[in-house]
Amino acid sequence: MTDNYVWTPDCSLNIKLREEDLKIKELKSSQPCHIDDISGITTYVEQWITEVFSFPISTFLMKRIGKGLNIGDLPESMPPVEDKERFIALLQSQSNSVKVLSVSKQREQRLLPIDEDLKANKERRELVTVEISHLTGPEDVYTLSLEHSSIDKVMAAILKIMGDMDKKIYRSIVFMNYLQGVKVWGLGKKIFD
Repeated sequence: MTDNYVWTPDCSLNIKLREEDLKIKELKSSQPCHIDDISGITTYVEQWITEVFSFPISTFLMKRIGKGLNIGDLPESMPPVEDKERFIALLQSQSNSVKVLSVSKQREQRLLPIDEDLKANKERRELVTVEISHLTGPEDVYTLSLEHSSIDKVMAAILKIMGDMDKKIYRSIVFMNYLQGVKVWGLGKKIFD
């Protein structure tokens, strides 16, 4: 699959076009997860709100997107934006900094129980979604994402997965969200340069 991320250097929203949908992720909260005892670097766990929209896109939503991309005011009155081509054209007509970055990926999802009792986990909604993706462009990278509506469940899953990990391996992992990764690629750089 290919996700097309709509990006500016100062954007605060993770905006992507996938097939015929528009997906917006907005950071809701973050909290410290791990402090490396040697480097002192703090890793954070983040909670994002995800919304999915179909075209046409309303003027109200376009204004919210414009604000999140940190571009100038969009026209006060405009018809709904009918498709992704017009969506991109409108945004790029308002700012030269709007880029569309294509990220090709293969992804696989699994459910991780917080404790070993799978049935009890399903009943208590304590299964965390684990997504492993292989990005093949713009850079060959593997990503790991843990998702749950409760940030506490994500923290428990991180402890379960990383608890016994060798510290050398842990220190070689780059912790970032997709918005941070897209910024690296948007600036013409690589994560592992």
